[in-house]
Amino acid sequence: MSSGADEVASIGLTADCNRICLGVNVLWAILAAFLTRKPPLVQAIVVGLCCGLFATAAAEANERDPLFSSTVLLVLISGTVAGVLFYAGLALQCQRGWVSEKSGPAWLYATYAVVWLFGLLAAVLALVGAGGFKVAILAVVPLVLLAPTALHGIRMVLHRAPA
Repeated sequence: MSSGADEVASIGLTADCNRICLGVNVLWAILAAFLTRKPPLVQAIVVGLCCGLFATAAAEANERDPLFSSTVLLVLISGTVAGVLFYAGLALQCQRGWVSEKSGPAWLYATYAVVWLFGLLAAVLALVGAGGFKVAILAVVPLVLLAPTALHGIRMVLHRAPA
Protein backbone atom coordinates (compact mmCIF):
# COMPACT_ATOMS: atom_id res chain seq x y z
CA MET A 1 0.00 0.00 0.00
CA SER A 2 1.17 3.47 -0.73
CA SER A 3 1.10 6.18 1.84
CA GLY A 4 -0.58 9.55 1.48
CA ALA A 5 2.85 11.18 1.07
CA ASP A 6 3.56 8.99 -1.99
CA GLU A 7 0.25 10.01 -3.56
CA VAL A 8 0.90 13.70 -2.92
CA ALA A 9 4.41 13.37 -4.39
CA SER A 10 2.96 11.56 -7.42
CA ILE A 11 0.38 14.33 -7.99
CA GLY A 12 3.12 16.97 -7.70
CA LEU A 13 5.29 15.07 -10.18
CA THR A 14 2.39 14.79 -12.63
CA ALA A 15 1.72 18.53 -12.36
CA ASP A 16 5.42 19.27 -13.00
CA CYS A 17 5.40 16.99 -16.04
CA ASN A 18 2.27 18.69 -17.38
CA ARG A 19 3.89 22.13 -16.99
CA ILE A 20 7.05 20.95 -18.75
CA CYS A 21 5.04 19.43 -21.61
CA LEU A 22 3.02 22.63 -21.93
CA GLY A 23 6.23 24.67 -22.01
CA VAL A 24 7.75 22.44 -24.70
CA ASN A 25 4.57 22.68 -26.79
CA VAL A 26 4.53 26.48 -26.48
CA LEU A 27 8.21 26.69 -27.46
CA TRP A 28 7.61 24.36 -30.41
CA ALA A 29 4.66 26.50 -31.60
CA ILE A 30 6.78 29.66 -31.33
CA LEU A 31 9.53 28.06 -33.42
CA ALA A 32 6.96 26.91 -35.97
CA ALA A 33 5.46 30.39 -36.19
CA PHE A 34 8.91 31.89 -36.63
CA LEU A 35 9.17 30.61 -40.20
CA THR A 36 5.53 30.90 -41.22
CA ARG A 37 5.30 34.53 -40.13
CA LYS A 38 8.12 35.60 -42.43
CA PRO A 39 7.32 37.37 -45.72
CA PRO A 40 6.34 35.06 -48.60
CA LEU A 41 9.63 35.60 -50.44
CA VAL A 42 11.68 34.49 -47.40
CA GLN A 43 9.49 31.42 -46.92
CA ALA A 44 9.80 30.55 -50.61
CA ILE A 45 13.58 30.86 -50.52
CA VAL A 46 13.82 28.64 -47.43
CA VAL A 47 11.44 26.00 -48.81
CA GLY A 48 13.09 26.09 -52.24
CA LEU A 49 16.58 25.70 -50.83
CA CYS A 50 15.47 22.87 -48.52
CA CYS A 51 13.69 21.10 -51.39
CA GLY A 52 16.77 21.47 -53.55
CA LEU A 53 18.99 19.96 -50.88
CA PHE A 54 16.54 17.13 -50.23
CA ALA A 55 16.16 16.35 -53.95
CA THR A 56 19.92 16.34 -54.35
CA ALA A 57 20.40 14.03 -51.37
CA ALA A 58 17.81 11.63 -52.82
CA ALA A 59 19.26 11.78 -56.34
CA GLU A 60 22.85 11.31 -55.16
CA ALA A 61 21.98 8.62 -52.58
CA ASN A 62 23.75 5.88 -54.53
CA GLU A 63 26.66 8.03 -55.70
CA ARG A 64 29.79 7.37 -53.67
CA ASP A 65 31.64 10.50 -54.87
CA PRO A 66 29.17 13.06 -56.23
CA LEU A 67 30.61 15.87 -58.33
CA PHE A 68 30.40 19.29 -56.71
CA SER A 69 29.27 21.03 -59.90
CA SER A 70 26.42 18.60 -60.56
CA THR A 71 25.36 18.76 -56.91
CA VAL A 72 25.20 22.56 -56.92
CA LEU A 73 23.37 22.59 -60.25
CA LEU A 74 20.79 20.08 -59.00
CA VAL A 75 20.25 22.06 -55.76
CA LEU A 76 19.76 25.31 -57.69
CA ILE A 77 17.44 23.93 -60.37
CA SER A 78 15.19 21.85 -58.12
CA GLY A 79 15.27 24.50 -55.40
CA THR A 80 14.28 27.25 -57.83
CA VAL A 81 11.36 25.25 -59.21
CA ALA A 82 10.07 24.38 -55.73
CA GLY A 83 10.61 27.91 -54.44
CA VAL A 84 8.78 29.52 -57.37
CA LEU A 85 5.82 27.15 -57.00
CA PHE A 86 5.67 27.76 -53.25
CA TYR A 87 5.90 31.52 -53.75
CA ALA A 88 3.09 31.39 -56.31
CA GLY A 89 0.91 29.60 -53.76
CA LEU A 90 1.73 32.13 -51.06
CA ALA A 91 1.10 35.05 -53.44
CA LEU A 92 -2.30 33.61 -54.33
CA GLN A 93 -3.07 33.18 -50.63
CA CYS A 94 -2.05 36.81 -49.99
CA GLN A 95 -4.45 37.96 -52.73
CA ARG A 96 -7.21 36.19 -50.82
CA GLY A 97 -6.51 38.28 -47.73
CA TRP A 98 -3.92 36.33 -45.75
CA VAL A 99 -1.07 38.31 -44.20
CA SER A 100 2.13 36.65 -43.02
CA GLU A 101 1.75 38.02 -39.49
CA LYS A 102 -1.26 35.76 -38.93
CA SER A 103 -1.18 32.00 -38.54
CA GLY A 104 -0.85 30.27 -41.89
CA PRO A 105 -3.48 28.24 -43.67
CA ALA A 106 -3.54 24.47 -43.28
CA TRP A 107 -2.03 23.85 -46.73
CA LEU A 108 1.02 25.89 -45.72
CA TYR A 109 1.76 23.67 -42.73
CA ALA A 110 0.95 20.56 -44.76
CA THR A 111 3.46 21.65 -47.40
CA TYR A 112 6.16 22.10 -44.77
CA ALA A 113 5.30 18.65 -43.39
CA VAL A 114 5.48 16.96 -46.82
CA VAL A 115 8.78 18.66 -47.65
CA TRP A 116 10.20 17.65 -44.27
CA LEU A 117 9.06 14.03 -44.63
CA PHE A 118 10.60 13.93 -48.11
CA GLY A 119 13.83 15.22 -46.60
CA LEU A 120 13.74 12.53 -43.93
CA LEU A 121 13.30 9.89 -46.63
CA ALA A 122 16.13 11.39 -48.70
CA ALA A 123 18.48 11.36 -45.70
CA VAL A 124 17.67 7.73 -44.92
CA LEU A 125 18.11 6.72 -48.58
CA ALA A 126 21.49 8.44 -48.65
CA LEU A 127 22.59 6.80 -45.40
CA VAL A 128 21.72 3.29 -46.54
CA GLY A 129 22.87 3.92 -50.12
CA ALA A 130 26.39 4.16 -51.45
CA GLY A 131 26.46 7.92 -50.81
CA GLY A 132 26.55 7.42 -47.06
CA PHE A 133 27.04 10.26 -44.63
CA LYS A 134 28.71 12.50 -47.26
CA VAL A 135 25.43 12.76 -49.15
CA ALA A 136 23.08 12.51 -46.16
CA ILE A 137 24.65 15.60 -44.60
CA LEU A 138 22.98 17.65 -47.36
CA ALA A 139 19.66 16.98 -45.64
CA VAL A 140 20.63 17.46 -41.99
CA VAL A 141 20.50 21.26 -41.65
CA PRO A 142 17.25 21.66 -43.63
CA LEU A 143 15.66 18.89 -41.55
CA VAL A 144 16.49 20.75 -38.35
CA LEU A 145 15.35 24.07 -39.82
CA LEU A 146 11.96 22.76 -40.97
CA ALA A 147 11.28 20.38 -38.07
CA PRO A 148 9.23 22.68 -35.80
CA THR A 149 7.00 23.92 -38.62
CA ALA A 150 6.63 20.47 -40.18
CA LEU A 151 5.79 18.75 -36.91
CA HIS A 152 3.31 21.52 -36.10
CA GLY A 153 1.73 20.87 -39.51
CA ILE A 154 1.55 17.13 -38.87
CA ARG A 155 -0.06 17.82 -35.50
CA MET A 156 -2.59 20.14 -37.18
CA VAL A 157 -3.49 17.52 -39.78
CA LEU A 158 -3.83 14.73 -37.20
CA HIS A 159 -5.98 16.79 -34.81
CA ARG A 160 -8.21 18.38 -37.44
CA ALA A 161 -11.88 17.66 -36.87
CA PRO A 162 -13.57 15.76 -39.70
CA ALA A 163 -15.74 17.86 -41.97
